[in-house]
Amino acid sequence: MPDIQVDVKYSGSNNEIAIISARGFIDTTTAPDLEKKLEEQLALNKYKIIVNLESIDYVSSAGWGVFVSEIREIRENNGDLVLVNMSSDVYDVYELMEFSSILKSFDNLDDAVANFTGGKPAPAVERQKPPQPRLAELKRNPPPAPSPEPKAEPKPAAAPSPKPDDLYAVAKSELGKRILDIIVQNPYFDIKEIIKALKLPQYGGLKTGGGQVKRELKEMNLLDRQKRFELALKRGK
Repeated sequence: MPDIQVDVKYSGSNNEIAIISARGFIDTTTAPDLEKKLEEQLALNKYKIIVNLESIDYVSSAGWGVFVSEIREIRENNGDLVLVNMSSDVYDVYELMEFSSILKSFDNLDDAVANFTGGKPAPAVERQKPPQPRLAELKRNPPPAPSPEPKAEPKPAAAPSPKPDDLYAVAKSELGKRILDIIVQNPYFDIKEIIKALKLPQYGGLKTGGGQVKRELKEMNLLDRQKRFELALKRGK
């Protein structure tokens, strides 16, 4: 029995929304099956895509890579790819790896469809606010006066984000240039994956630590994952 099953159905007034539902888990061995279904929809000019993860227990970095690999083409065609019905474990990784800054997610299918059709999604459940102290109690026990905040030291100006036609301008070393190559070709890589990629021959076979890679990313103003992803979108593959 396969480790993943992928089905597609359509929604919207003209069936313009493709809903890809997967069951099982998404890792290096099963990600190609999901990627194939996604590419089939793009070949049919379906650029409004919902990925239903209700029956998915695990998503590896290869799986997340499938979700973002075609996002540039999708958005250039006025579409989007959104995720829905993530389990708590999958959602925790989604937040931890900062994919929430790249891909929208919804709690249910109706809200995801409404995102594309312009319908009104269900109102968000408001979290319970802590009870506020009564006025009389505040008069008897006034809160302490806030201590003056220390004067903030001026921060050095961050390096400008590289422009599409000037990719290597912000790189101050050969290591920085190799890192930029990796980011453009692998926009979903985190810092650990960048370090591993640097060891590959096509990226110079460099052995370096996380601290050095972080320093290079900081100097290039690319420490934030969203900025790295935006750079990759501008450059293309």
